[in-house]
Amino acid sequence: MAIGTCSKGGFFSSNHATALHIVLLLSIGAISCSLGGGDGDRRLEERSISCKESERQALLAIKSDMYKSNDWFSSWIGDNCCGWRGVVCDNATGHVTNLDLSSSQIAGEIPLILGNLTNLVCLNLSSNNISGRIPESFGDRLLNLEELRLSDNNISGQIPESIGNLQSLRRLYLSNNAITGQIPGSMAGRCNLEELDLSQNNIDGELTYLLDGLSSNCPRGANLSSLILGANNLSGAIPSSLGHLSQLRELDLSSNSLRGNINESHFSELTNLNRLFISHNSLDVILPNDWLPPFDAFMIDMSFCHFKNASFPSWLRNQTNLAFLSLSGVGLSGNTPAWLSDIGFGGLNLSSNNLNGSLPSRGSGYGWMDLSYNSFVGPIPLTFARNFTPYLLSLSHNRINGSLPPSFICGMTALEVLDLSFNDLSGEVPNCSDSYPNNILYLHLNNNNLSGRLPSFLKDLGQLTVLDLGDNKFSGEIPEWLGSLSFLTVLRLSSNLFHGNIPVSLANLAGLQVLDLSSNNFVGSVPSSLGNLSTIVMKKHSATDLNYEGYIQSISITAKGSSLDYTNIVLSFVTSIDLSNNNLSGEIPEELTNLLGLNFLSLARNHLTGKIPEKIGGMKELLSLDLSMNNLTGGIPSSMSNLDFLGHLNLSYNNLSGRIPTSNKFSTLDDLSIYVGNDNLCGKPLQECPGSAGKEEKEDDDDGGDKLERILIYAFVALGYVVGFWISLGTLIVKKSLRVALFQFLDKVYDKIYVQLVLKSRKLKSKIMAKNDLNCR
Repeated sequence: MAIGTCSKGGFFSSNHATALHIVLLLSIGAISCSLGGGDGDRRLEERSISCKESERQALLAIKSDMYKSNDWFSSWIGDNCCGWRGVVCDNATGHVTNLDLSSSQIAGEIPLILGNLTNLVCLNLSSNNISGRIPESFGDRLLNLEELRLSDNNISGQIPESIGNLQSLRRLYLSNNAITGQIPGSMAGRCNLEELDLSQNNIDGELTYLLDGLSSNCPRGANLSSLILGANNLSGAIPSSLGHLSQLRELDLSSNSLRGNINESHFSELTNLNRLFISHNSLDVILPNDWLPPFDAFMIDMSFCHFKNASFPSWLRNQTNLAFLSLSGVGLSGNTPAWLSDIGFGGLNLSSNNLNGSLPSRGSGYGWMDLSYNSFVGPIPLTFARNFTPYLLSLSHNRINGSLPPSFICGMTALEVLDLSFNDLSGEVPNCSDSYPNNILYLHLNNNNLSGRLPSFLKDLGQLTVLDLGDNKFSGEIPEWLGSLSFLTVLRLSSNLFHGNIPVSLANLAGLQVLDLSSNNFVGSVPSSLGNLSTIVMKKHSATDLNYEGYIQSISITAKGSSLDYTNIVLSFVTSIDLSNNNLSGEIPEELTNLLGLNFLSLARNHLTGKIPEKIGGMKELLSLDLSMNNLTGGIPSSMSNLDFLGHLNLSYNNLSGRIPTSNKFSTLDDLSIYVGNDNLCGKPLQECPGSAGKEEKEDDDDGGDKLERILIYAFVALGYVVGFWISLGTLIVKKSLRVALFQFLDKVYDKIYVQLVLKSRKLKSKIMAKNDLNCR
């Protein structure tokens, strides 16, 4: 597991969720439009001056058009709109100057009447459900506007060219919408523009016109200090005119389709640059090792660009304020330089490179460190825990060997994420007694050579959400206390040497979505209590949030005949139980069919007996079912025809018998490998069932003939019984009246039976003849 958006590393997500989160925590937030800042709690005090009636009517019209049922607008009563929530007026004129309706749950298109508020200086409609286009009138009528915030809505269409008419505009925030088209050319002349955030849209085109225009049209150079265009569809090269934006402090061009070179000219006058994000582009970074940047940055993310020079960039040594560095997947090789440990990083991401040598043994700080997907070798330094105090540490996919030092596991008490998977670690996991990372959420030690029993300190990790110890040599029985880890969502202990019974206490894990105990030596029966796993019982469970500041949560799940890695968002929805390749016996518990939300179920390669539960057809969310290589008997339940989403089925090598169902879902499950190894199964795609030659063509004929034959047999048996009964009693009947009555009764019975036989026979023969005629055609 690496940190980032690609399969191999990268701490920052494509929209820089982590980076921006850190920025918000460590920097002063932008001042919102109104005094209340849209906080939803404070109400503006009544002003001595009254608002303009025309503007009050405009506000009421906006409320009428966009208002949804909530109490946000409860203060919008009375004549003086200057005291209304989110409204600020000029104390001298009474004109509305600031309107902040952020997070007010308004919806619909922006009403044109908003253009009547011609004295607006600041308009904030962010974090709502606004749709449609930005009105062209914004640029024609709101000429005093200095700040416009429309982020976090569903706005579509292009940015109107009239926005360029707003001569006073200093801040424009349109991020996280569905805006398309190019950046208006009129923006190139807005010299007052200080902050521009168009990130997380579908904006395309090139940057040349905008950047060339800002650098050439503004006599003192543009005032632009923040240019955030990440997560769009921008293309082409980055013009060197970028280097003339001397006031620029924050630059985010990440996650676009930009190409070409980045060299010294792009940074020539950027003396104030503090945050640089150009990751996830097809850029070639050509910066000599002796380059002296004009800036001293706080955050740099150039991940998944391509560094022409594979050696570690020595120009970073001059970044004395650097707290966060991400160079994931840029093509670095060789050892990490000693001077890197002198920088007190808050976060360091060097994943997905070809760095080698020993792990760094000294340093300071480090809130998070990701060195995954490299070629680091050797043991974990004994001094590691003393010099580093991360809350997130990923060293996965390296060649680290040796044992886990007690000081490493027990000493880093701030850990919340620890990923040491896919290395060569061996020995037992130290059993911490006095100190341990009791706030840990995600623990990945899978795919190593670790051995011994589960350390008992795990029972005190009350926040543990993901525990992956698969593909090791752990042994012993699973302790009952594992069922007390109430936050566990993923429990993967596959491919180890565990033995004994599966503890029934696992059913107490109410939030468990993924349970993988495959390829061990478990015995006994499948616990019926697993049918009580609360989250999987629900047909539609809510997704569990497994995101952690950009960390890629990856779990290997065997389903649909192969092992796949499920990450973050997809993993949040997956439900799976895998008990395959053990020594389990007994019947499949009927209670398992209570798991209506289960996607993947594998009980293959055990010694299970009995029938497949008839109610299994109610598990409508099943995508994959593997019951192969057991000793199951009986027929395939007809209810399985109702499993509409079932894409993979394996019933091979059991003792199943009878006809394979042909209706509904089974019409597509016609692979021979699904049923092979069941000698008493018949029907497509296996051999035809005995005595059913041409059954598919003449099924109705045969059924009709069988029915007629049965009816005739039953009728003559009944008639013979009546006649025999009469003969045996005939000698006893002495009175004529009784004899006559008996004969009359028998005549009536005979007549009724004869009529019914004739009618039934003719009906069935007609049906057979019609079927034959249809077949002849």
